[in-house]
Amino acid sequence: MLQRWGRLFGLACIAVTVVSAIALTGLHRTAQSSAMNKGIEPPDVSAKSVFVLNADTGEVLYEKNPDEVFRILSLTKLVTAYLLVDRMGDRLSETIKINWPHLAGGSSAKLKRLDVWTLQDLLYGMVLVSGNDASLAIADAVGHDLLASEGQRGDTAKATARFVEEMGAAAKTLGAHNATFADPYGLSPQNAATARDMGLIAAQIFVDPRLLPAWACTERTLHIEGRQPRTVTLKTSLEILGEGSVIGAKTGSHVSKNIYNLVTAWRAPSGQTIVGVVLGSKSHPARYDEMRAIIDAAPRDFPELGAVETATKRASTDTCH
Repeated sequence: MLQRWGRLFGLACIAVTVVSAIALTGLHRTAQSSAMNKGIEPPDVSAKSVFVLNADTGEVLYEKNPDEVFRILSLTKLVTAYLLVDRMGDRLSETIKINWPHLAGGSSAKLKRLDVWTLQDLLYGMVLVSGNDASLAIADAVGHDLLASEGQRGDTAKATARFVEEMGAAAKTLGAHNATFADPYGLSPQNAATARDMGLIAAQIFVDPRLLPAWACTERTLHIEGRQPRTVTLKTSLEILGEGSVIGAKTGSHVSKNIYNLVTAWRAPSGQTIVGVVLGSKSHPARYDEMRAIIDAAPRDFPELGAVETATKRASTDTCH
């Protein structure tokens, strides 16, 4: 009997030891995860909020007020681009006829009524010159596709509303739980998010091979059909695009309200994709200078980014075609 109780006691001790070890291992892993996802202070910047993420590993590199909500303005178009390729990425040769509801104010890709644009060209019109009109046409096309899949029909207004609803759902799927949208291009004050939200969105978008050629382009010539057939050359307004290892960028600006935002993606010397977000910089030049400072500092602050073994691994996806 004593031997039996001894064996039971021994087994109980082993079980407690195993459970304790598992618990300690879990706590250790949790601590490691928390440490990995807490960034350090970025270089001295005027931006009110900063978030920099290794898109390949999920490691947060830099952060400054990353969870404060800001108007994101034309950064909205990152989600519009994502939804286009996510929903219709194998159908970008399809066309849409441009009409009055697509001709929005603000930055423009110069769409004209009764033009016929492919979805691919609308993507470039939105990415290169931040065309609000191109964004609306994309929202109309994708929104109608969503409605049709749900057995519904509607006009441009209904299709656009359905698209905007889908933007919110897509953002949450990408981990951007504070992001809200009221239009597909960013003019509404209700288009808002945190730097962390935009970093998580960018970490998906700037590694998507279907979108990388568009982000990497600095210039593209389009052949537009319709009532006024013509050739249009679009040149990017993004000053940082084409510099060094930068593979994509998007600004969001409201000059009269002194709001200057920037999202940028670049290749570290290691070949890994890094995405950076600065929200609320003091000026148009400042946001670019601050992003350049972050790009330069990252390999010094994170030596593992300085390895060069995989630096050319994804170079072929970065060309404009």
